Amino acid sequence: MVSIPNGAQSAKKAFQNNYEWINHYDKVVIFFDNDEAGQKASKEAASVLPPGKAFIGFLEDYKDASEALQAGDSEAIRAVHNYDHLQYQPDGIVDAKTLLELVTTPSPAADHDYPFKGLQDKLHGIRYGELVTLTAGSGIGKSSVLKELCVDLLSKGERCGYLALEESNRRTALGLMSVAARKPLHLGEQQRSELTEIFDKTIAKWNLHLFDGFGSYDPDHIYNRIEYMAAGLETKVIFLDHLSILLSGLEGDERRMIDTTMTKLRSLVERTGIAMFLVCHTTTPPNGQSHEEGGRVQLRSLRGSRSIGQLSDSVIALERDQQSDSERNATTVRVLKNRYSGEVGEACQLKYDLDTCKFNETESHSEFDPTTDF
Repeated sequence: MVSIPNGAQSAKKAFQNNYEWINHYDKVVIFFDNDEAGQKASKEAASVLPPGKAFIGFLEDYKDASEALQAGDSEAIRAVHNYDHLQYQPDGIVDAKTLLELVTTPSPAADHDYPFKGLQDKLHGIRYGELVTLTAGSGIGKSSVLKELCVDLLSKGERCGYLALEESNRRTALGLMSVAARKPLHLGEQQRSELTEIFDKTIAKWNLHLFDGFGSYDPDHIYNRIEYMAAGLETKVIFLDHLSILLSGLEGDERRMIDTTMTKLRSLVERTGIAMFLVCHTTTPPNGQSHEEGGRVQLRSLRGSRSIGQLSDSVIALERDQQSDSERNATTVRVLKNRYSGEVGEACQLKYDLDTCKFNETESHSEFDPTTDF
């Protein structure tokens, strides 16, 4: 039995300074105070030793050994030496034998359905803890689809956060109200009385939080606000539109910045358990038809870095020929990645009615082609 010289806060350094002597023992039981500081110091000290050698002792009913001895319970101290200790495992390492309760607890296949049957059939629903990326060329309708998804969830009573980084809260609110009212309220002049009536039926009743950045799009600021929405406001679904503007004011290598940003967003989704829909732009195709003229979108079309596709649970692409006389309102919805079931390919066709702000869905009949759909 030996003691560290200067308290728990210096335990790790004491272990490092005396490493050779401590390490020659086959088994080392670290027995510090049973408070938060003592347990933290125990793990820090244990991390210095080789795997499997360090064990952490604990007292169920006392703060420390002194308190147990003052209570006349010397047997509790002997128990720590003999069996009341656990082998130290670094954070992130889990003994699979402990997972029975986790794997046998029923969980729903999805937390919400998609409003479009084709997407629902492919992706099997919206799930908390997943990151879904929506991508397309400029002006194809990413934000319109995002608002359709958001309003559908809000109408079901879900708590949503909407961060539209390239439009004002007024435009975002009017856009969401337009989807719910099936009328383009953001176009032309509207009567105040009508807007008030629609507002009272929609936003006034929704569990919705918007983001007002006051011109600040610093990524850390955005992460902080999303985490606050999730933890402080119990928001379960976040819509972030879009990735490119989040990084537009920063200097440095774009690919590295996107890698860092996607890693943080992925971690945030895992840590908070939210579902996140992220909008991402596409690159200009090196050859062939542009995405603004109906060109095929692939995973490699995601702008900036492959980490966007790699860290997303699902990737949904929109394809539309803006210049077509007959099909400029027809959008092909394609699933590029589907971690849940692996089903990818064309999901459905959507035709947007500007007068009603509504997407009318038609079933896709194209067959799955493994040479192009992965």
